[in-house]
Amino acid sequence: MNGIKILLLLLAASAPPGASARGIATVIDSLALPRSETIHATFTVAMPQLPEDVTYNVDLYTEQSSDTILFPCSYLIDWKIESTDNQSYGFSAFFNGNHYRFAGEKLQEYHASADSVAFMPRRFGASSSEGVQHSAQFVNLLPVSIASGLEQMQKDTTCTVTFVPDTIVGGEKAAVIKAKRIVGGYAAMECEYVLDPRSYAPRKAHFENSPGSVSEQTVDVSYDSSGLLPDGMTITEPYLISRYPDIFARLRQSSFTLEKLVGHPLPGFSAPTPTAERYSRRTGDLLPSTTLLAIIDPTVSFAPALVEELRSVAATSPSPISLIMAFTTTNADLIEEVTGPLKAGETILQSARGLARDLGAANLPSILLVDSSSKVIDVMVGYNNDLATSVIQKIALQQ
Repeated sequence: MNGIKILLLLLAASAPPGASARGIATVIDSLALPRSETIHATFTVAMPQLPEDVTYNVDLYTEQSSDTILFPCSYLIDWKIESTDNQSYGFSAFFNGNHYRFAGEKLQEYHASADSVAFMPRRFGASSSEGVQHSAQFVNLLPVSIASGLEQMQKDTTCTVTFVPDTIVGGEKAAVIKAKRIVGGYAAMECEYVLDPRSYAPRKAHFENSPGSVSEQTVDVSYDSSGLLPDGMTITEPYLISRYPDIFARLRQSSFTLEKLVGHPLPGFSAPTPTAERYSRRTGDLLPSTTLLAIIDPTVSFAPALVEELRSVAATSPSPISLIMAFTTTNADLIEEVTGPLKAGETILQSARGLARDLGAANLPSILLVDSSSKVIDVMVGYNNDLATSVIQKIALQQ
């Protein structure tokens, strides 16, 4: 590897001004082009504190998509740890605004139609995070993700990126891109991509994070093969369910259509209160009485009127009613403006976008009528002036 590094430095030094940048732009354009293909990769990570390297076998499936707003293509990523002692495995998938991920006996799914926030980049002070479709395990191995990463490195003033269009690596002609990030005078990251010199398809990748420090991490990726998608593969929800029937049967908590909850136990959930406490319940947990669970966007103009309608139901119902109002905001002051003082028999929750997503509440407000055994009796979507009367009638029918 040292001999290769010296050769690359010499070649880069002899390149005409601007040639490296133009070459990198060409590579990015090629990698960013979505393709329907299958790629097998081997991903190996080494850290000083680990007794041995950890190796993953990763299968990457990408499919061209007409919807490229949230991601350039549809993808399915299957992975497993190559170890006789560890049978860990998982998958991630994205298509048309839907994201699924499974690992550690936990299945998660996100749907932009129900909650687009999870798909948006977020900033926390000096740090930031990508949307769920960009942060899935091994998604950075996809060619389109490599293109995005290289583009970001070029814009990063702490990074130096060089391109060698024609060299020899492992006895084969190759193109190579190298990048190094310097922070506070120290190398924070070094990476190297070995590419096919004509198509720029990735062959190998090498990453060193915090080199020379106690937290040093080295990653080597070998792209072993590529080809067409398997016959019959279309990255959709029905395909995922047919591919992983046991996982979906055992672990899926919602079909993400609110109406399908009727007649079934209310799924368990956990959410914070405006007073920094936490309300949690498990699937099937009994309720103190018939309960109205309302998921509300407090920014809409009718939110205060909706709250009053719900309280009217609780006050005039022929049988005791508990009221849970779950607001999609994290702003406790805004919630208080909408609700006023908390009343007896009420529970107020905030940060309920995740709850809306998990219950399949694509449109708000969404109101669930749940009996004391935790069975969902009925659901109502939207707001109108006859809401209280309608809910009272539905409660009376259960007597």
